[in-house]
Amino acid sequence: MALPKAYFHVLPTDRLGYQHNLINIAQGFRALGIPFESSADYWREPNGNLLFKANPDADPRDFDVVLCSEQYQVYGNGSLPEAFFSSPGKKVFFYTGDGVMFHKAMKNPYYRKFDHILAFQYDGLPYPDNVHGWTFGMSQHMIDLAMPDTPKNPFICINYRNGHSVRNLSQKVLFDQLNPSQIDNTIESHDWSSYRDSPDYEEYLVYQSAGRHHRSYRQRIASSVATSTFGGHFYIKPWIWNWLTFKIANYFVESAASIGRMNKLFKSIGLHTDHTYRIYQWDSWRLWEAFAAGSMAINVDFEKYHIRLPEMPVNHEHYLGVDLRNPQKALSVLNNPTQMEEIGIQGREWALRHYSPQAQAERLLKIMNL
Repeated sequence: MALPKAYFHVLPTDRLGYQHNLINIAQGFRALGIPFESSADYWREPNGNLLFKANPDADPRDFDVVLCSEQYQVYGNGSLPEAFFSSPGKKVFFYTGDGVMFHKAMKNPYYRKFDHILAFQYDGLPYPDNVHGWTFGMSQHMIDLAMPDTPKNPFICINYRNGHSVRNLSQKVLFDQLNPSQIDNTIESHDWSSYRDSPDYEEYLVYQSAGRHHRSYRQRIASSVATSTFGGHFYIKPWIWNWLTFKIANYFVESAASIGRMNKLFKSIGLHTDHTYRIYQWDSWRLWEAFAAGSMAINVDFEKYHIRLPEMPVNHEHYLGVDLRNPQKALSVLNNPTQMEEIGIQGREWALRHYSPQAQAERLLKIMNL
């Protein structure tokens, strides 16, 4: 069977859209020997070559697969290129935001034009047939720069760029219960825009990933026995499901609808529980950086919170999944450095097996039946 040919619609680096999933798939296709072309020059690799090299003579209509992500919309002109839809090949769209936020839009006729949409998914929510579960996963540069052999100190790395309600609650019920000497919450600040012309690849990586993967930050994860990777906000699924009930119900919880506005009132009269059983925006590059570095990833219990990954990790074996209402089991692990180090090693092996670029490319080919 002949290998398929792929065409990537990408934005150039100076748009500062971090088209992470397209990078992963392109690196995976390359490992599998699958040829691809692209619409723009994008993503410099350690050898100085571009992963995506624009070919003005390439016509997307001549390819078996055309791929794009919502970053093209966000950092472009707000729409996808017309050539994307005129191609007879399979049309693949990566939505790297959150499946809950995308849940209403994905039912619109516009998104039925895609053969396959890769997005975050949650148990118990309905999805159109063309929507498949996905996650960030690991890119090759994330793996190559992870420093997994760095000796692990007994510290738990907690290093966030911004606050989320899940992070706030995890701090209260979990990390505040530990000895402060166990926590490393150092946060560096740097002007990543100054790396635009840097000849040092690791500095330029920070620029082209819009401020991510800074060297000292990666070193801190690699030297920590565990890393907090919590993220996102709580939301609920009403018993009577439709978009209106979803919006109304989540007006009263930490969600995109409220951003906590009504929570302050309900907390003041004792009616808000600070805890619901689904979380949007739960995924992060920090999660996969921790896996890559062999630092035990700490997050919510994915099964408990109805989070659906294409390949599920096992709690207490590949990561530490926390029930934020009953954190006692997690606290016992966090007080056992030997167990944390074992989980970190097993988590790295699991992630490389299921979420390396090649593994993700193979998963996509299976979805497309190619």
